[in-house]
Amino acid sequence: MATELTYLNDFVVLTGAARVLSVNAVDDDSRTDVVLDRTCFYPRGGGQDWDTGVIRGASGDFTADFTVEEVRLDPEGVVHHLGAGPLAVGDEVSLQVDVTRRMVNTRLHSAGHVVDLAVERLGLPWVPGKGAHYPHMSFVEYDAVLPPEEVEAVLAQVQQAARGVIDAGSSNEIRFMPVSEMGAYCRNVPANIPTNKPARIVLYTADFGVPCGGTHVADVSGIGTLTITKIKSKKGLTKVSYAVDGIN
Repeated sequence: MATELTYLNDFVVLTGAARVLSVNAVDDDSRTDVVLDRTCFYPRGGGQDWDTGVIRGASGDFTADFTVEEVRLDPEGVVHHLGAGPLAVGDEVSLQVDVTRRMVNTRLHSAGHVVDLAVERLGLPWVPGKGAHYPHMSFVEYDAVLPPEEVEAVLAQVQQAARGVIDAGSSNEIRFMPVSEMGAYCRNVPANIPTNKPARIVLYTADFGVPCGGTHVADVSGIGTLTITKIKSKKGLTKVSYAVDGIN
């Protein structure tokens, strides 16, 4: 049975209640794999890192804390919480995501979408591909060719457009819909949208949506200062690297 992903329903879901469905030792690993009926922990995917935190249950007369060190989503839609602690099948537990780590990942991830919105505002015919939104490496890659002599000017233009988006702020909106309907809201709908979780878009503006199962800020002003650090074009791909103030 697929895990209910409660973090998809709102922009800030950091706590929740759940029931333990299975507890298993991980082969060749000292950690334990815990599966719940629902979770607010984000599993790594889409260029965004996993959440960490605590699953708190009760064992006899004392509180039992399971420390979540890593979270994975398998092809069947089951979330695996890897870590250590004395939980048992059937336990009713409370969940607490590490707020600091979640917000770092959320701001970086959302900043990647602002880069894409800036590219669209500039009318650049670039098709977004993979992205990475980690403190040590943040970029969005496009199917595009940019002549070397234009890099400096385009970097400045993307920087200005991105700053304008953040300065204006937003009221982002979550919508669940079939993949077949996403084209009405999203400039680009990838052919490889995961099928192991609910199909969802996030609207950053009325005319800019992104098919995405990650975590997002509710208002782009929450990202902070976004700096385009480098643009590199090679072999038909253009990579826009960026940093967010206070993170990287």
